[in-house]
Amino acid sequence: MSELAPPDPATRAVSGFDAGRAGFSVLINEAIEADYRTFATLVMPGEQVPLSASTAVRYSAEAGLETLSSTDAVWQAPDTPGHHVIEIRDMAGNLIRLNAFVLRPASEIEAGVLQGYAIGQYPQEPYRGQDAYLPPEGFIEVPPELRDLPVSPHFTLGQFLCKQEGGPVRYAIVRERLLLKLERLLEEVNAHGWRTDGFVVMSGYRTPVYNAGIGNGRYSRHVYGGAADIYIDEDNDGIMDDLNGDGVLDRRDAAALYDFIDRILERPDWTDFHGGLGEYGSTSAHGPFVHVDERGWNARWGRS
Repeated sequence: MSELAPPDPATRAVSGFDAGRAGFSVLINEAIEADYRTFATLVMPGEQVPLSASTAVRYSAEAGLETLSSTDAVWQAPDTPGHHVIEIRDMAGNLIRLNAFVLRPASEIEAGVLQGYAIGQYPQEPYRGQDAYLPPEGFIEVPPELRDLPVSPHFTLGQFLCKQEGGPVRYAIVRERLLLKLERLLEEVNAHGWRTDGFVVMSGYRTPVYNAGIGNGRYSRHVYGGAADIYIDEDNDGIMDDLNGDGVLDRRDAAALYDFIDRILERPDWTDFHGGLGEYGSTSAHGPFVHVDERGWNARWGRS
């Protein structure tokens, strides 16, 4: 396992931005490596989750945890959906708090509805035959008290909920690799000089029924929990900040963010985060924004 590079201390000192790094990393389920003080993982009921740290650590959880060595452990998820916490602390006292979401199985969907919440139908044939476009196995169950729960240092679970109306308990998917990509992009834009403690997530997860209702394609990465429409809004006026410095708030600010992200994704150290990138202008409902996703290959659209 390769250890993730820590942030540049000089960058942090100049910008005042805290990337939320823990100082060590953990490999989750032999697939996702995270070095953030707060992170999330999605788990099916009863699933065993291997954990492997980059240094000697102590693992703790309320139940289901088996420590295998000074670096490795396995967590046995319970059989019922819910939120659980696994803490991983290195010998220096640095902590990774892993929020594990045991999913509500998709097999419980009846006539497009999961526990009273409309989901709709996923395409049975994956786009381009890619596993990333298989129908989800399960969904995060989100009661009101979990909406403000951090899923990474600068993002909460509630930011990714679908905008469709429903009861107090909602269902969603948020891909771990999307969280990693958003956090790394946030660090890059701060190093570039666009000071912000977070992106506004205008749209995260969308149920297939909601996605179809707004006229989007059936294979949108939003319905798979792997996309976010974002913009920077440090003055909280509900619109993209003046990123290009021309004194006007318009699509050219989205273009500036688009071009910056596009250049970042050309770097060799960003190969694992290839995905879609789209530029959008203002409408009567919203200001300019960019779309980012983690589909696994680069796709581009909307550049003005």
